Amino acid sequence: MSSDTQINNGPEEEELSIVQKIVGIFTAPAKTFASIDLSPSWIIPLALILAVNLVFVYFANDIILEETLVQQEEAMVERGTDAEQIDAALTQVESWIPISVWVLSIIGPPIILAIVSGVFLFVGNVIFGGKTSFKKVLSVTAWSWLIFSLAGLVMLPLVLSQETMQISFSLATFMSEESKNTFLYLFLQKIEVFTIWWIAVYSIGLGVIYKTKTQKMATAVGVVYFIYAVVASALGGMFS
Repeated sequence: MSSDTQINNGPEEEELSIVQKIVGIFTAPAKTFASIDLSPSWIIPLALILAVNLVFVYFANDIILEETLVQQEEAMVERGTDAEQIDAALTQVESWIPISVWVLSIIGPPIILAIVSGVFLFVGNVIFGGKTSFKKVLSVTAWSWLIFSLAGLVMLPLVLSQETMQISFSLATFMSEESKNTFLYLFLQKIEVFTIWWIAVYSIGLGVIYKTKTQKMATAVGVVYFIYAVVASALGGMFS
């Protein structure tokens, strides 16, 4: 009887250590999320996410500043801004960009995690008629977000060696530089290896806490991400 219960409820639930959870997110997500379902936690993964962000900013801050200044200058030149105004504006940007990058790297992740968790709590509880807590969804979101932290660690040496933030593992890599501000380029930029991996892992986690099929949650996550990608790409094209 107990074995039947385990099969119906998904992976066997076992309390894992923090290290086991960190490794398990990448190697055995179903088992890891079963442990998180038993004891939901989001502080440790959030701390890891922030740590990676701070390391990335520490080493790449100068490159971020330089590219921001170039982008701002190009935008102002296209608008016909005169040279004196451009110099004044760039001086202001140069003074606040380094600080704002640090601030955003700290306050950005918890805000994003909360928003994403709220969206999928609504999807799971209201649209699908499931029942779980915000804490559990937030925990799944935070732990799965380590996929993006790994992406940051992989990208950092490439950013430093090539001295550019324009490092991509997306389909946009195959498009020309001239098309970088088009809707198609911006949309394809959001279809990349680590995002697909995250969607798969996040779907597994949501399936575990909602006690439902991974495929069902994968459809929901995929649709929500598609809507986000379309809207973000459209807005990006309008303001680029």
